[in-house]
Amino acid sequence: MGDVDWSALRHNYGAASDIPGLLSQCGDLDSDVAGAALEEVSNLLYHQGGWICSAAPAALPALVDLARGAANHRADVVEVIATIAAEAHVAEPEFVDPAWWAALDAARAGLLALLADPDPGVRRAAIVVVAKGIRHPEAVAALRARWLVEADRVTRWDLVVALGWSSAELAVLLADDDLHVRLAALYALAERAEAARRVDLLVRAALDPDAGLWRDSAWLGDAWRTAGALVEDDQVAAVAFTIGIGRGGADDQRVATVVRAGRVLADWRSAGESLLPLLVDHLDDGLPEVRYRATALLACLGREAERYADRVALEDDGRYRRVTVGDAAVWALARFGDARCVPGLVERLSGDRLGFSCSSVHFDRSVDMLGQPGIHEVLVPLRAYADDLVDAVAGRLTTCDDPALAVNLCSVVAAWGCAAALPAVVAAAADERVLPWAAKAIGALGAAESALELRDRADVPAVAWALCRTGADPELGVAVLLRGVAGGESLDLVADLGDAAAGAVGSLRALTRSGDEWLAVRAAGALWRVAGEVAPVLAEVVEPLGAGAYLPVRVTALRVLADAGERAERVRDVARAVLDNPRRLACSGGWRTFAEDEELRAIAGRLVG
Repeated sequence: MGDVDWSALRHNYGAASDIPGLLSQCGDLDSDVAGAALEEVSNLLYHQGGWICSAAPAALPALVDLARGAANHRADVVEVIATIAAEAHVAEPEFVDPAWWAALDAARAGLLALLADPDPGVRRAAIVVVAKGIRHPEAVAALRARWLVEADRVTRWDLVVALGWSSAELAVLLADDDLHVRLAALYALAERAEAARRVDLLVRAALDPDAGLWRDSAWLGDAWRTAGALVEDDQVAAVAFTIGIGRGGADDQRVATVVRAGRVLADWRSAGESLLPLLVDHLDDGLPEVRYRATALLACLGREAERYADRVALEDDGRYRRVTVGDAAVWALARFGDARCVPGLVERLSGDRLGFSCSSVHFDRSVDMLGQPGIHEVLVPLRAYADDLVDAVAGRLTTCDDPALAVNLCSVVAAWGCAAALPAVVAAAADERVLPWAAKAIGALGAAESALELRDRADVPAVAWALCRTGADPELGVAVLLRGVAGGESLDLVADLGDAAAGAVGSLRALTRSGDEWLAVRAAGALWRVAGEVAPVLAEVVEPLGAGAYLPVRVTALRVLADAGERAERVRDVARAVLDNPRRLACSGGWRTFAEDEELRAIAGRLVG
């Protein structure tokens, strides 16, 4: 390392002068010191991927030395090499440092030698490096040679997946004496139709006592996830696999069953009828996590699951992470529109523990996470019970010191239009962080006097809107809002002005032709509400929804078209395709998958009906 000018090289956080010292620490005899240093090296050289920095090829020889030496965490060192080497093949060529390939060629012999390392963990990590990172004829030959002598079962499973082999060779392995070699071969075969025909094999592999050994795999890591992923594109097979693994009695098997049920339900709209009985059977499980997940999935399904409302356990204090099964039960009843949710919500709004998020939490569909929604997301649809809930909402708004929660409780008041909460909203408006949402609530309540008290903050668009909405000072409010139209500001608020925004029609038309899709759609929505014009961009934006390509901007555009009563056949064709699609269409994960799909279907139904 001493011959390298590290200060001239770069990693993810700047000059690479710190890399030599960290690599030296990776070889420290103290395991904690070495582990922390390696974690930092991984972060600096890889971080979240997307490129191969100039420090990576310079550091590769030292990493290989660490992997082949007597250092701590040798398998982890190899995993770092594997991550970087694999990224070099998927990153855009211009983002891969030119020195990388020469450095990898120079390191090839040392990396191939790791396939024979005495430590099976190192060998498994080396399989990933060789198969995903090196991609060289020598690599394939080395993997095949290792297969002939490898005695460790898990390492053999990883070799099957890494090699892929030919269809004929994999067909032979599908009859291997080792059930998990058969699973690995089925995965390597990459033919989902064949996997769907072999659901019985997948179920037996998942329930097999040795399935836990997959946790040591460097390639796949989880028999349940691996087997389930093989049939996720076939609804019948996916449901059959989920029901099949439901026979497992161990704690981890029962957890895996409800996790897999959630995945299948999130993928397929009509899977609920088959899987609802399985969820209900798990409502009395001995593990709080299983009970929570089963109850939360009933909540996700909403009205489809309301016939099981009597089975959810409101008084269940079993904890899963920061919430209880009872919290999920309250949420489920709220989703069903069941009045029994009201006492539970009042208790949580009035107590020390809310049981729901204070704000919205978003993550994508690749994450198998199932958490509680934001309290406002539970409350807003409960307009029918607003009179019973408003005092608790107002009380919480008055006492809370979390601006995110205050913002969202103001949104609830605005949606409900409950005047009883006005004093709490007015008090919340004193916080600059909450003011825009408090102003919207004041406007929604038609509280002209309260709006006038905010007149000196009319530069805040929501305050200007409240001045218009309440009639407190519409001239000032309109003037403020229209000033920002050309720049695409506050279009949702401008849309509420009606005829008063007639002077902005030209600007709105121009914005619908913007190259920014979100801006164009928001402008089109305002144009429809102000002038009754349906901009061509709306039909263009929604087109991909017909092929199942969900994006929030497309749903917004479809909603505007539904509000406008659009009857163009191309738009109706999109709506029909949405309704006919057996998949849930969404971009967010967790409960939002269900809510986004539910909302989209409702909009499409309006267009078709």
